[in-house]
Amino acid sequence: MTSQTERPVLPARPLEVEDSWLQNELAEAHKTIRALTRQIGKEQARYDEVLRAYNKTVANLMEIARENTRLERECEEWRERAQSATHAAAMGDARNINLNLSLAITSDEASAIRKAMARLHHPDQGGDVERMKAWNTALDALV
Repeated sequence: MTSQTERPVLPARPLEVEDSWLQNELAEAHKTIRALTRQIGKEQARYDEVLRAYNKTVANLMEIARENTRLERECEEWRERAQSATHAAAMGDARNINLNLSLAITSDEASAIRKAMARLHHPDQGGDVERMKAWNTALDALV
């Protein structure tokens, strides 16, 4: 029996065989390293593409949020203008409607607007009589 400190004696190999075996192992290790390096490069390129797409998406979302905020403000301004114009028209004072606009429209443009509003707001089309009167009054004041 052998003790734990003693190692089994292996048959001696010729130095040439051991050298060629080590060379083959080294070549295999280099091949594996090159394959892993290529794989890491591909993964890094994939990661870079995902990161670029993510950054572009975030930039687009931020731009959309800014545009949405701007449009909400503009919508609110137009809503306030429309309410003040409707209120002034309801009071029968169409000449003093303050839309905070400097509109100069021709009679042809007023006619086109009047027709478009009639399609939307005419009572025969299910629209509101007061709203139609307000539009007509406002357009009369602008021409």
